[in-house]
Amino acid sequence: MSKFIRIKSPGELLDAIERKPFRFFILLNYGAWSVKRIRYRPRQRVFSIHNEIDGTRQELTCAQLMSPRNSNIGPAMRAGCFYAEVA
Repeated sequence: MSKFIRIKSPGELLDAIERKPFRFFILLNYGAWSVKRIRYRPRQRVFSIHNEIDGTRQELTCAQLMSPRNSNIGPAMRAGCFYAEVA
């Protein structure tokens, strides 16, 4: 059975990545999800993000991840709408 973990900060995101989640998602209005696959590349210090909704890919630093200019993940974390699904 899956367990959902709310992620509120980049540190919590890194902890969740170590748990090998099935997926990450932003909970949208009316129960819709924006599903993402996220990995961290420590040498480059970037998050590699694959957006399942449209197939786009991004590589973002922590600051870029949290900026609404580059990603909707940071604002979703601050709003309490970003989750990881783990086993």
